[in-house]
Amino acid sequence: SNTQIPLAKMPVERMRMRPWLEEQINSCQIPGLRWVNREKRIFQIPWMHAARHGWDLERDAPLFMKWAIHTGKYQPGVDRPDPKTWKANFRCAMNSLPDIEEMFVCAGKKKTDKEGGRSKGNKEGDKDVSQYSFSPSGSDSSSNPLAQAVGLLAAC
Repeated sequence: SNTQIPLAKMPVERMRMRPWLEEQINSCQIPGLRWVNREKRIFQIPWMHAARHGWDLERDAPLFMKWAIHTGKYQPGVDRPDPKTWKANFRCAMNSLPDIEEMFVCAGKKKTDKEGGRSKGNKEGDKDVSQYSFSPSGSDSSSNPLAQAVGLLAAC
């Protein structure tokens, strides 16, 4: 018998998370996702908890939904919306990137995770937000032990 094995389709090349996220920030289309200091590459992401009173899928989860659509994990009209999973997947993907670093607030002063003083709880209005910074493009994280550790732990 001469049966042919169908060739597997190669996945379509998709934009990597950092340029995708920068594009989302620059689009100004997602409430709360914005540059805090464009020159220093500091931006904020809204992280409103879904159990919070007044939480709304369209208003509070569009970034996570767009990432799920971009990565093929969610097809509107086909899959049931799952914002909890979208948010977890987005956070996991962000945490796996050595060139994105979460900033922390300590007594009104911004600190990075490396400096200690982890005191989250940034609020803007009644939204929970976190601030992050992009490392300069093309930075080599291979000599950074923290980046190496993050890379090893990023088995999402």
